[in-house]
Amino acid sequence: MLRLWIMAPVLLWIPVMVIAELPGNAQCPVNCSCFFSQWFVRCSNASLSSLPPGIPNATVELDLQHNQFSTLSAGFFPELAEISIIYLGSSGIHQIELGAFQGVKNLYHLHLDNNLLEQVPEGVFENLTNLIFLHLEHNQIVHLLPGGFSSLKQLSALDLSNNLLLELSDQALHGLPRLRRLYLSANRITNVSSKALPGSLRALSLDGNQLTSVPAAIRTSPMLSTLQLSGNPIRKLTSLSFGRRLRSLRQLFLDSLALEQISNLAFTRLRWLELLSLRNNSLESLPPLSSLKSLSTLHLTGNKWRCDCNLIWLRTWQKKVLRKERSPVECSSPGVLQGQLLVDIEKLTCPPLGTDSTTLSPSENMNTPTAIASPRDIPLPGAATTATTTTSTTLIITKRLPSSTTHSATSLHHVPEKWDPCLADHISSVNIRTKGTTSLVVSWAFSGDQDQFEVRYTAGWDEQVLWVVGGLAEVTLHDLHAGTEYRVCVIPQNENLLECQAPAARQCKAERTAGLPRDTQPVHAPLSHSHSAVGFGIAVALLALAALALAVTYRLRTRPIQFQRYYNEDESPLHRRSSNQAKMTTSPVDESMEDEDWHGNGTAASKCPEEKVDCTVSAPSRLTLTSTPTYVTL
Repeated sequence: MLRLWIMAPVLLWIPVMVIAELPGNAQCPVNCSCFFSQWFVRCSNASLSSLPPGIPNATVELDLQHNQFSTLSAGFFPELAEISIIYLGSSGIHQIELGAFQGVKNLYHLHLDNNLLEQVPEGVFENLTNLIFLHLEHNQIVHLLPGGFSSLKQLSALDLSNNLLLELSDQALHGLPRLRRLYLSANRITNVSSKALPGSLRALSLDGNQLTSVPAAIRTSPMLSTLQLSGNPIRKLTSLSFGRRLRSLRQLFLDSLALEQISNLAFTRLRWLELLSLRNNSLESLPPLSSLKSLSTLHLTGNKWRCDCNLIWLRTWQKKVLRKERSPVECSSPGVLQGQLLVDIEKLTCPPLGTDSTTLSPSENMNTPTAIASPRDIPLPGAATTATTTTSTTLIITKRLPSSTTHSATSLHHVPEKWDPCLADHISSVNIRTKGTTSLVVSWAFSGDQDQFEVRYTAGWDEQVLWVVGGLAEVTLHDLHAGTEYRVCVIPQNENLLECQAPAARQCKAERTAGLPRDTQPVHAPLSHSHSAVGFGIAVALLALAALALAVTYRLRTRPIQFQRYYNEDESPLHRRSSNQAKMTTSPVDESMEDEDWHGNGTAASKCPEEKVDCTVSAPSRLTLTSTPTYVTL
C-alpha cells in the first residue's frame, strides 16, 4: 500500500508536466497546438492560407483541416523526415502542383478529403513511395488520368467515394500491386473496364453508382472478400453475374437494387459466402441457396415476397437459425397470407400452370364459379378438366383463363408463372456409371433443402421406383437386366407438391448395363420390328427342325432290313423251313468255317420285296451239318 501511495502522485504529475510544457513551448508554430514533445501538431481551424513556419522536425502527425489552402504549390511542405500523417481535409484545395509533397517522403497517411479537386495530376504523388492510405473522398474528380497513382507501390487503401467519376478505365489504377481496399461509392460510374481492378483487391465498394449489371472486372478478382453493390439499378442476376473465380468472397451486399429476378445458379460458385444482404428490392421469390454451405447471415427485409411452395426451403432454413439472427420475411402475397411471417406459416402451396390464381378466405367470392383444390389434387399443366375436392389449410381458388376475355386492371399485365411439380431446376449433373452386368450407380447434384428423392428407372414399359431418404445424392440400382438400356430420372420430393408426371430432360439420363442381353425379352417389353423378325426366324427354325425329325423317322421306318446269322441247335430243320420265304440279298455274307475247303455264301434283302423273309442256305451234298444257320429279322 505504501508503494501505491508513493506512485500515485508521480503518475498524476507526468501529464501536468507535459501539458505545461507544450502549449507555451517556443518551438510550436503560431496559431497551432503541440502535444507530446511536438509529435502532434494541430493547426486546424486557424484560417491559414499557407503552411505556418516553425513546424518541429520531430512532428509525426500534422493536422491542417478546415483552413483555406486553395493550392498546394511545389515545396509546400518543408523537410519533415519523421512525419507520417497529414490531415488536409475541408481546406478548399482545388489544385495540387508537382513537388508539393517533396519534403514528406515517409508519409504514411494522407487525407485530402472534402476539397474541390477535379483531377489528380500525373506524378503529383511521385515521391510518396511509402504511402499506405490515401483519402480523396468528397471531391469533384470526374476522371482519373492513366498512371496517376502508379508511384504508390505500397498503397493499401484508396478512397475515391463521393466524387463525380463516370467510368473506371484500364490504366486508372495501374501500378498498385498492393491495393487491398478500393472505395468508389456514390459516384456516377456506368462502366468498369474489364482490366481496371487490381487482382490484389480484398474489399470493393461500388454502391450508389449507375451500374446496370455486375461489372465483368469483378469476376477476375479471386482475392475479393467483401463486395458492396447496393444502390445500383441492377434488376437481374444470372449465372454469369459473379463468374467462377470469386472463391474468397465472404460478404455480398445487394441492397436497394430494384432487383426483380435471381436465377437459380446466380450464387452457385460463392461457396464461402457468409453474409448475403438483399434488403429493399422487388423480389417475390428466391432460389434455394443450398450451395452456400457457409452462409450464416441473410438479410431479406423490404421485398414483396410471394409465400408459396418455392419458399419452402427458406422457411426451413430460417427455422434452423436463431431467432435473434433471423431476418424477418413478411409475405406480400397471396392475399390470405399478407402480413404474416414466412416462418410462422405451416403449409405453402403453388398454383397450376395456365391459371389465374387468387387466394381467398372461405367466406369471400362464394358466388363466383370456382374450383377449390388441395395442393395434391390441383390438375397438372395441360389438363382438360379441373378437379373439385374439399378445402385444405390454404384455399387455392383457380379458374381457367378464357382466351378472349378482358382482365381487370390489376391483372392486365399478369403472366402466369411456370411452375414445375418435378422441380427440374433443383436437379443438375445426373451421372450414371455401370457396376458389373446388373447394376448402375446413379449420382446427381441438387439445390434446395430437399432430403427425399424419387429415382425412376425404366427399361421399355417396365418402370420401377426407388425412394432415397436422408439427402443422399448417390444410389446403386441392383438386379437389372444385363445389356439393357435404362432411363433413370431423379425427382425431388416434398409433401406439398403434386406428383411429377413428366420429368425434364435435365433430370434424366440413359445408360446401358454391361454384358450381353438375355435371349428372351422382358415380360412387359413390347416387340419392336427387329424383335418381330427374330421371333419369326425362331419359328421358322422350329418348323424346319420338326420337318427334319419327321423325315428321319420316316427313313428309319423304311430303310432296308439287315439280317444276322446265328446257329440254333435246338430248332429242327422242319421248323426252320416253315418260316416265311424270303429272297437273298446281293451283299455277300462270308463266314470261315473250321473246314477251309468249304465257304458258305448267303445274300438277302435287295431281291426280297417282303419285310419278313426265310432264306435257307443249301449245303453241298457231300457235307452234312449238325447245325444249320438261320436268318432272323433285326
